[in-house]
Amino acid sequence: MAATTLPLQGGADFANYYISIDPRVSILRDTVIDEWSCCHNSFDQNFVSHNEFYQDFFIRQGARYSMCAWVDDNEDYHSVLGVLRAVGQQPFDHVNQLAAQRFSSHLQRALRLQRHTQSLYTKAELGARAIDALAMSMLIVDGKGVILHLNIGAEHLLNRGFCGLISKAGRLSASHLPNKSRLAVLIAEATGYPAMGGAMFLSGEETRQVFVTPLPAASPFTRDWQMPLALVLVIEDGISLSMLQLLGSLYNLSPAELRVASALLVGKSPEEYAQEAGVTLNTVRSQLKSLFSKTGTRRQSELVAVLSRVPPLQN
Repeated sequence: MAATTLPLQGGADFANYYISIDPRVSILRDTVIDEWSCCHNSFDQNFVSHNEFYQDFFIRQGARYSMCAWVDDNEDYHSVLGVLRAVGQQPFDHVNQLAAQRFSSHLQRALRLQRHTQSLYTKAELGARAIDALAMSMLIVDGKGVILHLNIGAEHLLNRGFCGLISKAGRLSASHLPNKSRLAVLIAEATGYPAMGGAMFLSGEETRQVFVTPLPAASPFTRDWQMPLALVLVIEDGISLSMLQLLGSLYNLSPAELRVASALLVGKSPEEYAQEAGVTLNTVRSQLKSLFSKTGTRRQSELVAVLSRVPPLQN
């Protein structure tokens, strides 16, 4: 199939105006995924000769015939693929439609894989930013406790010795047997299915609080095909850190965003919080949008689930 692509300026013109008058859009609205439509079957030469879209844009860009289809459809956006033929070429025929039908399912899988890969990159970046930004000691370990990454605070903590935590053959462990067993259980739970967070007091020469939660902290429960990882946070003796403070540190939340998060965690709606706080609903929605962005979530229920996963400290 011969095809042509629109120049960048043409693409901008299309997005800014001509898409709103593109007659092919009405055809696509009535089709289903992978159903390819040829424009000449719906618009004859007389229509084309008097249509603004074709005369002022499409033909001037060198295109004349198109064959289009939805190749993917989800709750966030639609993906449309169009194959073009230039002025002077023959219109697409039934053989071309059948050929397009065969390869469109492969394109659909490629698009979904691309989006999923981008989502994983985003979540990994979120986890990397979190571990490097916090002043507290943080480590990333796999299900067996193998240390894959640690920040400067954690490195100093392990190098000092006599802190209750040790690194043996590259694995995170504890020097006291009860602590060792409890830490192993927490790591196993954070990297299991469903992934769960937990916490403990670590007693040795000094007393520390240890939080273990799935990584990235903003991700859904670990999938079977993913490598499960855990985020380990070590809080020094004498430092009091509430769950909300931990949330703020993990996700770099502002005080206003923390107040919204706190309201959501106790079951309040954005409307109820706006009324109680004396702020506009638009302000709360803006803060909620920022919370979605920082935690890698898209819905309020998903956000609450992520925030609830930060573990309370237990003796």
